[in-house]
Amino acid sequence: MADRSTEYREIPGLKGVGVVRHAGPPPTTARHAHRSVCVGAVLSGVRAIETPDGRREASAGQVLVIPSGLAHACPDAGESDSVTVSLAPACFETAGLAPCLAPDAPCVIDDPARFGDVLRLADLARGAASHLERQAALLAVMEPLCREGDRSDVDPAEPERIALVRRHLDAACAEDVRLEDLAGLAGCSPCRLNRLFARTVGMPPHEYQVLRRVGLAKACIRGGMGLAESAAEAGFSDQSHMTRCFRKVMGMTPGVFAAGVSAAKKG
Repeated sequence: MADRSTEYREIPGLKGVGVVRHAGPPPTTARHAHRSVCVGAVLSGVRAIETPDGRREASAGQVLVIPSGLAHACPDAGESDSVTVSLAPACFETAGLAPCLAPDAPCVIDDPARFGDVLRLADLARGAASHLERQAALLAVMEPLCREGDRSDVDPAEPERIALVRRHLDAACAEDVRLEDLAGLAGCSPCRLNRLFARTVGMPPHEYQVLRRVGLAKACIRGGMGLAESAAEAGFSDQSHMTRCFRKVMGMTPGVFAAGVSAAKKG
């Protein structure tokens, strides 16, 4: 029998979200069902799912969605490599979302953007990230699976509520705030806040937080702090986390920026 390799991790700060990385033939061919919604990205080979309704196959580059409670088996379709994210019902409830999936059949999605969203969320089980970054990645995977449960009429107070959230992020950018806390300030669900903030500000809360943190890190570096100290002061998990975000926003590493600041002071 071919070797199997299976790894399971949970994403810090995201209760009910698990990540399974598997390579080889199916980990089990026994009929079973999950209490969670499972969203898998097939990296190589083919993943097959067999239900009373028939057989579905997802190949490399495709996403396979298995509704919660669906009895199914995973017949051997040869070796494959996949990353699967398990989403507990509470994940959807907390975000103000309701899954809209056919209960009796898995779904195969051929969409590079959706494929990338699954991989980005799964990668957060290994790397440093803020709560807002993790929650935004989770919403990107969940929202396309859901019907709109938060489509109330436009509230005239929304602009001020979004401004309140923005001021809070300005003042507390180094704090590891949660999306549900910001949603509480705005008086809406986390999903609606994420959408309204992006529409009003031009970017979602987690990107705005990164922008403010990078600005704070620049100020710290200009003030003479070392890179590790600046990362901690600006709220980054560690120096490598700051470097990743700094390069994304500034197009350069903190070290390059610090060298330029130092050269200017000497000259």
